[in-house]
Amino acid sequence: MEFDLSDWDAICVAFSEMFTGFGNVSTSEETLEYSSCPPDVATGITITSNGCIIANMPLHNIDSKFDRVRFADSMDFIQLIGSSLDYTYKIPPGIKRKLNIS
Repeated sequence: MEFDLSDWDAICVAFSEMFTGFGNVSTSEETLEYSSCPPDVATGITITSNGCIIANMPLHNIDSKFDRVRFADSMDFIQLIGSSLDYTYKIPPGIKRKLNIS
């Protein structure tokens, strides 16, 4: 599934579907946020409705904007795409195994 950033409501629904059961998920008119829960590996991602990414992993400082969001059919990764950005966030295998998803 691929959405333009302007279709924020649909992005919110898909984001919730993808991350529910894997940790903490919150959605609002401005931000979507996922974070894992201990004892799982510490990971997460926050995206904003104006196209900014806040990745919660060291060394993943990203200084670009996205305007499209693509969810894998398998719902195990999200791709954020912009004119100078193609960023993919994958749910770590250890977290997926917790729910018997490969």
